[in-house]
Amino acid sequence: MSCVVKTATPFIDKEILCLALEQIGCKITVQGDSIITDIQDRVMGYQTFERDVNGKYYLAAYSYTDRNRADFVSEIGKHYEVLYQKKLEEIEKARQEAIAEAERQRLEQERIRMEEERKAFVEKQKNSIIEKAKAKGYSVKETMANNKIKLVLVRYTY
Repeated sequence: MSCVVKTATPFIDKEILCLALEQIGCKITVQGDSIITDIQDRVMGYQTFERDVNGKYYLAAYSYTDRNRADFVSEIGKHYEVLYQKKLEEIEKARQEAIAEAERQRLEQERIRMEEERKAFVEKQKNSIIEKAKAKGYSVKETMANNKIKLVLVRYTY
């Protein structure tokens, strides 16, 4: 007699399936795309999860105790779903952090650009004042006071 066990949860992530099996106390061995459990059937040997052509893992076991297989897969499905949601949340959190980091870098670049524009404006304004002063016969002395540029215009008259 054979049994077909269907799950509502497709086991597509090998890592999560292995964690779910370990959580229910099932020891496993991974060989390529096969996950071999420590649960042994008297007729078929150890129960294994195999990967199908669509990339989903399924329980490749035949047994006389159909109910036990269905309960076993159902229990794994519950744990798998919790772990899957947890992994999705971690991925979303990492994505949000990456977005926040990208936004932080963009804002930092914007701050630097604005500061450079301000400095260019100040330098342009200073040069304009010096040119006008020299055209009118003044000499210009530049000093720094409290982190501000101070221009002193001097004209000697005799």
